[in-house]
This record gives sequence, structure tokens and C-alpha cells, in this order.
Amino acid sequence: MVPAPQNIMTKKKQDLEVLEEAVAGAYVREAECKFEPLVGRIYDVYLREDGSSFISLVEPEYWNTTRHKIKHICKATYNATGWCELSSE
Repeated sequence: MVPAPQNIMTKKKQDLEVLEEAVAGAYVREAECKFEPLVGRIYDVYLREDGSSFISLVEPEYWNTTRHKIKHICKATYNATGWCELSSE
């Protein structure tokens, strides 16, 4: 039996979403953080042009991403066990 095209597309979309979450999670775990995060606060994770990531207090709408050559990856929160990725873009 051949699967319906829409089932294949739905499965591919779900697989892509899982992959994007895994990549965002990796950026969060490897991100540079130059401040003491507060437990429960939401922060933003950005990707630099060189492939490194950093955590910021500044929300995406306040950055000039062209000038600074960065891309917003996701939002993350800090809890008792460390960083947790909340939502990917």
C-alpha cells in the first residue's frame, strides 16, 4: 500500500520540526552567557555569523540584526537544572 501524499508531507513536516527543536536545543546548551541568569526568566538565544550562539536579555525587536549579523534562534528559560529551550523560530 502506498501512503497518501498528504501523510508523507505531514510526516516530513513533523520530522523537520523535531530536527529544528534539536538544533535549537544544541544552540542553547552551547550558548555563551555573560550574565548571571535568574531562575524562571525568559531569555533570547541568537546565532552569530561565525556559528557561535549567545544568550541575551535583549528581545529580537530591539536588535538591528543586519548591523550585528545575528539571527534569533529561540527563547529559553533558566531553571534549577540549567537552560531549557522554549520555542524555536
